[in-house]
Amino acid sequence: MESEKDQFPAIESKISKGWTLAVKTVFSIFAVLTPLMTIMMAWLTVDSKIKIELKILMVLLAIIVTALFVWLLIVKIKEKPSSKIIRTVVDRAGIHYYSNQGLVKTVQYSQLMPHPENGKYDVFINLDQTDTNMDLCYYLSDEQSDKVVIKALSIEAESVITNGNSLRKHFIKGIAFFRPDLKISPGVLDLYKIK
Repeated sequence: MESEKDQFPAIESKISKGWTLAVKTVFSIFAVLTPLMTIMMAWLTVDSKIKIELKILMVLLAIIVTALFVWLLIVKIKEKPSSKIIRTVVDRAGIHYYSNQGLVKTVQYSQLMPHPENGKYDVFINLDQTDTNMDLCYYLSDEQSDKVVIKALSIEAESVITNGNSLRKHFIKGIAFFRPDLKISPGVLDLYKIK
């Protein structure tokens, strides 16, 4: 007979170094080119034969945009380094986020709560969204306020994770396996193709 551990193996996030490098490169190029292009635009405007009012407006716009980028750069440099999540694991206890120093945070299946107002489902997709990825939502006991709050499952990392949907699917399977008392929306089961 198989043990629970054999029936529910841990799944770890898979990181794409190539995609991560590509995304960081594009954002770095954007961060460098935007203020440079703004300065060049102001310079070309000053040398052109247009009205002085437009020249002043373009130069002011260039100064404001460049100042904004410099301010954002200073804020980013002064920002205290937080624990950067480099790995996410879903196992028989829940979902765990790790940094180089170790475990950063965890959401255990035992922390999940039923809908506080006896609602239809305890695990569901938030359909109020329009432009973003659909969030897998659940209820969690908040220790500070001693209330049940709604949370969205986010697969966090500093890199591009290629198996994010597999991690979500495994988390849902874990809820079904270890917390059969919680009601999972059929839409969630359909979306992640869980039988």
